[in-house]
Amino acid sequence: MSDVALKFNAHEAAILRDLTEQMRALLRESDPDNPVHARLFPDAYENPKDAADYREIIGGDLSVAKLESLERVAEALGSRGGARITLTPDDADAWIRTLTDMRLAIGTRLDVTAETMDEEPDPDDPRFEPLQIMHWLGWLQESILDRMVP
Repeated sequence: MSDVALKFNAHEAAILRDLTEQMRALLRESDPDNPVHARLFPDAYENPKDAADYREIIGGDLSVAKLESLERVAEALGSRGGARITLTPDDADAWIRTLTDMRLAIGTRLDVTAETMDEEPDPDDPRFEPLQIMHWLGWLQESILDRMVP
């Protein structure tokens, strides 16, 4: 795979920066009762004891890996203005992981399901803007993936 070039105008980059801040706060908390946190760190086992044991063993490493990917995205975006970014294969992997987490977080907050995912959002719905952002993140993710696979 060759490098992937991305270009974001100031508004797009600001949205991504805001989402990285929100995700950073979310990933640093450890509230299994938060539905978004539960979605990002799902139980690996149905048995509560086995699930708790797994979380104890793997949970910290998974959280660190998610934060490391997020920090790569934040660093690439810079602190203000638009952004022109060239992703190496490792950078692209970090972006894909982070975009997935962002989409999962937004979708969980908005109660998006497999059945409602492709519905056309109503501009009068208060969820319209975050739904549009979630779909834009999906498009961005797909664009990166398309460039990763020859």
